[in-house]
Amino acid sequence: MRFTNDLLGGVLSGSFDHFWSADLVYNGEARLLNVPLTDVVFREDGNRKVQQTGSCRIVWTDPFGKAMSPRQVTDAFAPFGAQLRVYSNIVAGPFLQRMQYGVFDITDVPSAYDEDMVFRGVVVSVGSVIDLTLAEQLASVGQETFDVPTPPSQLASAWAEAAVISGLQLSRTLDDAAITRSTMYKESKLDALYELFDVILDGVPHMTADGTLAGRPNVWPAPVHTLRRGEGGQLVRVGAAMSAEQVYNRVAVRAISGEQRSILAVAEVTSGPLRVRNRDGSRSPYRARTFYQSSEFVTTRAQAQAWADSTLPQVSTLRAQVIPVEMTFDPRVERGDVLTLERLRGDMTVRVRTIERTTRGTQQLTVEVGQ
Repeated sequence: MRFTNDLLGGVLSGSFDHFWSADLVYNGEARLLNVPLTDVVFREDGNRKVQQTGSCRIVWTDPFGKAMSPRQVTDAFAPFGAQLRVYSNIVAGPFLQRMQYGVFDITDVPSAYDEDMVFRGVVVSVGSVIDLTLAEQLASVGQETFDVPTPPSQLASAWAEAAVISGLQLSRTLDDAAITRSTMYKESKLDALYELFDVILDGVPHMTADGTLAGRPNVWPAPVHTLRRGEGGQLVRVGAAMSAEQVYNRVAVRAISGEQRSILAVAEVTSGPLRVRNRDGSRSPYRARTFYQSSEFVTTRAQAQAWADSTLPQVSTLRAQVIPVEMTFDPRVERGDVLTLERLRGDMTVRVRTIERTTRGTQQLTVEVGQ
């Protein structure tokens, strides 16, 4: 979860108002402070490589009558390196908490205009309306490529290598490990970063609220928050949904060697409705649905088996039941959080996959149900 304290937690379980604001930042320097944001939509999706995206509108009046709609690459809101440091502001009577929500690159300006007038013979702007499309900083990493096949800069530390690949500040939230072998990165720096986290650190890249690169563990950690119904609770509605899409019951790790690929390791679901085969060896009703993976970091059968065994729960049972949840607005909750969901039929342990937030008093989640 993002920044939290007991006082804020108490406020968020009661009656409060909230609004969005941002600081405009370029090259680490704040250019404009406390810019109000309207028409806000922020989405988080833990299954995407660029996990946080958003859009907003800025209505701004410059004290010197300057038109703020970007027309050149050096203008304030131009999508060429400018960032928004976004804040969620919680208000309840005299209480005000300005909580940093995330650091986002401005990736597009789909619409912008200035309202101009003539004052003493000079054209001045009385206001600018600017629509922005935003994405977390991993989007910029995704735009960078290796010019030629490139080996790791060193093998002693996966976190040090993540810093070299991404160019981002780090929060080392996963245990460090040595890189198993020297290999050659292909074109995409973002693909290389995700492979490094998955195979070596057993996690997923995760941009934190302060704009540093951290990691979420693939293995579910302990619950960090409880959603309750009723007075003082945040739970509004729990839906029901189920899909077989992207639910696998078999993981196969392929070796990378020349034109032919051999299988180094296999992990299978052997019991229950997602079993690969029946006891007599015949096909199960769900049949075999194989998730293939390969990495140049994995060369031995022991490494491959460990990777397959750790991946199978993530692509099988934990994807089998994903349900929609509506809760009151709480900017502390983020993708990857493990929550306890209180229900009359028994509590559930869930992990947040997606979140959608606007200016409304509620937010929409999809959560994976633990088995």
